Amino acid sequence: MPRFTLKSLLTTLGARRICTYLQMLILLLTCNFVSAQLPTAATIAGKMKVGWNLGNTLEAICGETVWGGAYTTKTTIDAVKAAGFNTVRLPVAWDCHSNNGVIDAAWMARVKQVVDYCIQDSLYVIINIHWDNGWLENNVTTAAQTQVNAKQQNYWTQIGNYFKNYNDHLLFASANEPAVSDATGMAVLLSYHQTFVNAVRATGGNNSSRTLIVQGPSTNIERTDLIMNTLPTDPIANRLMVEVHYYEPYQFSLMPNDESWGKMFYYWGNGYHSTTDVSRNSTWGEEAYVEDMLGRMKTKYVDKGIPVIIGEFAAIQRTVSAPSDQALHDASRWYFYRYFTQSARAKGIIPYVWDINMQMFNRGNGTVLDQTTISAMMQGAGITPGYIRLSNRATGLLADGMYRNTNGANAGQWAYSGTDAQQWTVESIDGYVKLKNRATGLYLDGMGRTTNGSIAGQWANSSSYNQQWKLEITGSYIKLRNRATGLYLDGLGQTANGADLAQWAVSSSNNQQWTITLATLPATTLAAPATLSTTALTAENSLQVYPNPFNNVFAIQLDKTQKVERIAIIDAAGKTRELKVRPDAADLSALGATLKPGTYVVEAKGRGWTKTCKVIKVK
Repeated sequence: MPRFTLKSLLTTLGARRICTYLQMLILLLTCNFVSAQLPTAATIAGKMKVGWNLGNTLEAICGETVWGGAYTTKTTIDAVKAAGFNTVRLPVAWDCHSNNGVIDAAWMARVKQVVDYCIQDSLYVIINIHWDNGWLENNVTTAAQTQVNAKQQNYWTQIGNYFKNYNDHLLFASANEPAVSDATGMAVLLSYHQTFVNAVRATGGNNSSRTLIVQGPSTNIERTDLIMNTLPTDPIANRLMVEVHYYEPYQFSLMPNDESWGKMFYYWGNGYHSTTDVSRNSTWGEEAYVEDMLGRMKTKYVDKGIPVIIGEFAAIQRTVSAPSDQALHDASRWYFYRYFTQSARAKGIIPYVWDINMQMFNRGNGTVLDQTTISAMMQGAGITPGYIRLSNRATGLLADGMYRNTNGANAGQWAYSGTDAQQWTVESIDGYVKLKNRATGLYLDGMGRTTNGSIAGQWANSSSYNQQWKLEITGSYIKLRNRATGLYLDGLGQTANGADLAQWAVSSSNNQQWTITLATLPATTLAAPATLSTTALTAENSLQVYPNPFNNVFAIQLDKTQKVERIAIIDAAGKTRELKVRPDAADLSALGATLKPGTYVVEAKGRGWTKTCKVIKVK
């Protein structure tokens, strides 16, 4: 075999060709260590429309179902996707799933499994460090800064390494609702966010350019606008988003009971106030306030190329009694969802609705429970709603447009065919729904017919009450009552294909009971709107007070529970003597200073739970 020296090789191949070969060799050797940059935060935000929270589930302390959630399945995520959401926020607890700072491998794999469900449905998905027993959220202080930063770096290094090869559909969020009220706390919070950014970027892979989300002080819009004037330093430009939350006005969105300082609001928005139940009308926080708050985020961040998400927003569904107006409350609530979503999207902001098991979805089987609220949001976002099918309990037939596209044509029934004549869109209007047939383009219409057995028809879109139907729950089924005729959609026991769809006065007959399924997911059923329970989510919630008895002030600690929305201290006469709304860590550690010696009840309330205990002030 001939021997080659460098000189002979250069002579034979030519120096220029050798240099080319060497460059190619270097490229081949190094290409496996170079990751292509992921899209910018603004590019990703431009593709995100309306988001949904898997609330009270992966962030529950310390198990997925302990706060009333269900074990999350692909069926649930499929239903969320089919409903029109294209991004999901996964609140996650990590601290209680770790041992000596090492996250449990099984828990990491479980979070990955749920993330994968979302990615498989082409959803954008956010994972965060949520309340997590408050190790960060309740400790945004200079005293805790070193310890919290160490834990923040440790956890995000592990999370980052585990997920670093995921594409741009996965985003990381530093925290949840860090309790900050002043510039000192803001400086500490900024250090926590900086640690988060540094830890994630250091893991390499796609994390070098992954979009990261940082939270404003207490995720409060006003505080964020006033004191969050700096974002963390990031080695790569244009990869940060800002997160705030919105639960305003509190009396409409979250307040579970009337208090001495004010009443719950049942009605919200222009055109949705009661003329008789005036004490329940919102007195603040309506459309102009929404525009002001969201406008601040647009001006401060969005207009400068920094996307903003509303990581949580909601308004609880109430059951009201006379003289209050249930229908008006329902209508104003749906208007709130539509208006808020529309305003956010118009400003380039992505809203994520807060949801827990048995509100919008039954997490156990993917059943949709509140299509009206979902439709209101989708309309606000300008998203074409998905299609549903209506199946009659008695006849087994499906509501069918029969391909009749003439105004006044009868609506019919037919065995399942899979055709677009059996598919309907749901549109929300003033607490009612309109059903538009996919094949005919016409709306299901009562036709002004008030006689039992009269035929339900179809008509082009109009403002007539004949096209508006009220969804009513009956067990696991839905009944549809026409707003104009007062009659209910009825199968009339007709089991032959092509039978007319009719109307009848209210009865207990199965002919008036319907199952609604999402057309894109035949196994996913849709039930009637559900109310948001204000009962405790778990008996494991506990309220601890110390010291007790106390002399000057006392502190409370909440274990295995959600964040606190309100703390009230009530005297023996039932009067509230101290009140803290959405208290921060400082509030929770210095209560009772204004009290006189005596016995009091401390009442802590959060989203869906209430806990009380007695305290005694000695002197």
